[in-house]
Amino acid sequence: MLAQFVGVLREAGLGPEERIIALRALLAYAIGAVQQEHLGALSGAGTAAIAELPAQEFPDMTEAALGARSLTADREFQGGLALLLDGMGH
Repeated sequence: MLAQFVGVLREAGLGPEERIIALRALLAYAIGAVQQEHLGALSGAGTAAIAELPAQEFPDMTEAALGARSLTADREFQGGLALLLDGMGH
């Protein structure tokens, strides 16, 4: 399966080094996403604690935590993957 994926990256115009970098980046993203969902799901206590921080001191963190409550694991994964793939296109 990885060999097929590397072939897709070649067909997309990536050179040998770029293919390895892209493969490792995508693997790291996928493994990290699984770990994050298991160890630190956005619906967990950590997000709730951040949302309860004083908004005057941590406006960006509290706003992000409040928004994270409605973010599903699928949407988080797809959004992150889209950002990663978009970055590879530049």
